[in-house]
Amino acid sequence: MGHPAGLTEDEISLRKRWLEFGSQDEHLIAELDPILSEHLDAIIADMYDHFFAFDETRAFFPDDATLMRAKAAQRQYFARLTKGNYGVEYVRDRLRVGATHYKIDLDPKWYLGAYSHVLGAILPLLSAAFSTNPEKLTQAIAAVLKVIFLDMGLAIETYISAKEAAIRQHRDAIAELETERRVTKSIMEGAPIAIVRVNDAFACVECNDEFLKLLGSTDRREVVGKPLFELAPELPRELLGRVMESGHAYQGTAEALEFPLSPVVAYWDWAAWPVKGDHGDMLGLLAMFVNATDRVLLQQQREDFVATLTHDLKTPILAANRAVKLLVEGDFGQVSPEQSRILETIHQSNESLYKLVQTLLDVYRYDSGAKQLHLGKSNLALTIRRLAEELRPLATSKEVTLTADLPNEPVEVNCDEAEIRRVVQNLLDNSLKFTPAGGKITIALTREPGATTITVNDTGKGVSEEDMPKLFQRFWQAASSGRYYASTGLGLYLCRKIVELHDGKIFCESTLGKGSTFGFTIREPVHHSFG
Repeated sequence: MGHPAGLTEDEISLRKRWLEFGSQDEHLIAELDPILSEHLDAIIADMYDHFFAFDETRAFFPDDATLMRAKAAQRQYFARLTKGNYGVEYVRDRLRVGATHYKIDLDPKWYLGAYSHVLGAILPLLSAAFSTNPEKLTQAIAAVLKVIFLDMGLAIETYISAKEAAIRQHRDAIAELETERRVTKSIMEGAPIAIVRVNDAFACVECNDEFLKLLGSTDRREVVGKPLFELAPELPRELLGRVMESGHAYQGTAEALEFPLSPVVAYWDWAAWPVKGDHGDMLGLLAMFVNATDRVLLQQQREDFVATLTHDLKTPILAANRAVKLLVEGDFGQVSPEQSRILETIHQSNESLYKLVQTLLDVYRYDSGAKQLHLGKSNLALTIRRLAEELRPLATSKEVTLTADLPNEPVEVNCDEAEIRRVVQNLLDNSLKFTPAGGKITIALTREPGATTITVNDTGKGVSEEDMPKLFQRFWQAASSGRYYASTGLGLYLCRKIVELHDGKIFCESTLGKGSTFGFTIREPVHHSFG
């Protein structure tokens, strides 16, 4: 804390010599011990009456428990005064008193006043004890004053040292905060991205030059204090309001936003998060914006190129398949069994290539927003039951048990039946591919008000926790030792896009080495009819 708790014997001896406090004084004080002990309780009671006569000192004793502890400590303190042996242990005890005074914020003026009051009670006792020996009385008073001044010096010095240490700590904290403020300001002003901070009423508190550029301004005075939505009316007011209300951050990637000086078509990576006070109170928001237009346009160009190339591949693949089929059927002459097997292999490869091309085209349509769903009432229980029947022979050939746990009554859902069937088939294909012989796959449909959930559970290899967040990303696939390999990495991504376009959510629960449950929920009113 900074108090001189480490006083050595030499330093203590120096202080006592300075006060001319010697062994004769200690002997005189020892003679006073029985007198002080006899009257100590009365002295303490009188001192606390004095304390309670003032509002300022009464406040140090808010309850009876605190008062009793203080009286006991005070009694022990004054009882020690006349016990002799004023060495290291005595000094340490007195130093702790000063530390306690600082801790409870007892100013030295109250401490000195209390000691003065006690001294006023002790002097009459000394006069009575040495009334017949004036010289010894004078010596006894001097000895008592010396030990009292030793006590007061130690306590006050400790209080002052602690106060100085606190001031230094406070000053260092202020300097550290000022340094942090300068660093934060430097980062904010020098950042090559637009940053703005608003208060809880969405008025701008501060911003950097990059944000000023978006507003077409060069003067912060034109921005600070103004409502954010007055400066940039097209920013998502409702979304930012939810961030403020919920206290949860938001992060957007390649989202179309409009600023006064932004291009007609501009895309932004941006984020907004709450700024809170020490007690968790909401002070406002901090938002940052990075222009991602060039990246988005380049990505669109790449996708357009892939889509065009993929579309152009469809015709020659279909033509090749038709030619191979004609060859197999003998339209161009008889083929041998060996030639027929080779042609069948070519035909299957072409079919796989055609499916890949079709998947790439569908991904492009979903990503570009060009895909249109053909919504209508569909009995999903029947659709999934038929799909399970179609795939059961394949499961049997792999020695895998495929079970359909579906309601007997129709379950009508407003959806694109072909696309939902595609999702279910993709999930079943994955489970069949990675469930070993002797394993089991169960497809189930459950329903509740406003939602229908379809799950595919298997006893396959499972998915690691590390890979779980990546499962439904575009072009992602695990290493050959993992669950998903030898694929385009688009199947689950396409499933996700189909489900999300149905206002649904796809998910996976898995334990590595034990199996997985893939599923999706369509949040759409479900109508049941019972025949």
